[in-house]
This record gives sequence, structure tokens and C-alpha cells, in this order.
Amino acid sequence: MATLICGAAFLAGCARPPTYMTMGPVHEMIPRDLPDTCGAADLAVLTGTDFTSLADHRLVGPLRVLWPGQEINAEVQQTRLNAQVNIEGRILRLFCG
Repeated sequence: MATLICGAAFLAGCARPPTYMTMGPVHEMIPRDLPDTCGAADLAVLTGTDFTSLADHRLVGPLRVLWPGQEINAEVQQTRLNAQVNIEGRILRLFCG
């Protein structure tokens, strides 16, 4: 009986996690055609500046800074502003999700 329980627990651990928990590169995890519900278009002038310049602006929702090589899950928050930055912290792209 103990072997059966241990085997079931092992197989449960091998189950594939839900899609929202799967991690991957930004370009694979967030759709490009999301509406601008976070105010990214209004902040586009900050592209090329240090991401800390976002602190001077009132944001609609939370901010997520995405560094090179960082993996994220597929969870989308409509009002979250994503700031994709380079290794120096300069904003490459601002988008919602």
C-alpha cells in the first residue's frame, strides 16, 4: 500500500503545471496585441531613459521591470505596465500585460 501511495505522489509531481505557471521568454509569454489599458502610450517618450524615470510618473497599475534573459509566466494583468530594459536599465519597450 505504501508503494502505491508513493508512486501516486511521484506521478502527481510529474504533472505539467498550468499554463499560467509556465515560465518563458517575454516575447513568448505576453501577446503583442493587448490594448493600452496601462497608459504605456503616454509614457512612450521615456523609451531610452533609465527605468527609474518611471518613478516621476503616476502609473495606472503596478510596474514590472523585465531584464534581459528574464523569464516570466503568462499571467496578464491589464493595468500592469511592463518596462523591458537593457542591461544598463534603459527602457527598450513599454507595454501592458
